[in-house]
Amino acid sequence: MKKKHFVILGRCGLIYFSWVFIVLLLSLILLYESTKVFNWPALICALVFVMLLFYTYVYSYWNENILKLPFRTQIKKVAAPQIVLQWYCFKIYKIKVAEVGQYYLLRCEK
Repeated sequence: MKKKHFVILGRCGLIYFSWVFIVLLLSLILLYESTKVFNWPALICALVFVMLLFYTYVYSYWNENILKLPFRTQIKKVAAPQIVLQWYCFKIYKIKVAEVGQYYLLRCEK
């Protein structure tokens, strides 16, 4: 089955993306505090931010029975994903991974 990529929502997504956007904030601070025309540290931080976003998109997916998050190893799903909310091409799924664990995921489908 094809991999389905998504964006993490909920508490876990908020914590993960907060740390990712700290790298962007750091690059903006380095950029604005510099007196040079071209600032290498700000460029390097911005490239790290782009690589983190790319890594997050590529390594966030689910298959028939596996859920992969960028900050965890592969997790076996207990049940099939349930659609919680749907609006045009956006769908929010709830995936149960353990008896008490669940994740909310946003997917853009055509």
